[in-house]
Amino acid sequence: MDYVNNRTGVYHTVNGERREIVVEVVDEEFAALLRSRTPEQRLKAAAAHARYLRRVLRSQLKSLHPEWSSEQLHHELARRYLGE
Repeated sequence: MDYVNNRTGVYHTVNGERREIVVEVVDEEFAALLRSRTPEQRLKAAAAHARYLRRVLRSQLKSLHPEWSSEQLHHELARRYLGE
C-alpha cells in the first residue's frame, strides 16, 4: 500500500484503488470493561470470539457452497485464516 496520502485520509492499494481510511473508536464503556479485566480474562474472551467467528464463517461457507466436500471447505477456511 502507498501511504503517501495518509494525511488526507486516503490510501492507494497495490492495484491502484483509492480507499478512505476509517478509524473506529472503541466505546468508552466497553474500553472501561476491558480495562477492568485481567490479561488472562481478555485473552480468553478474544479466543472465544475467534472460535465464534470461525464457526460463523464455516456455516456461511457451507450454506453458500453445499456442493463442497469437507476437504474443500477445510482448504477455504485455512486460506481465509492464513491468507493467500
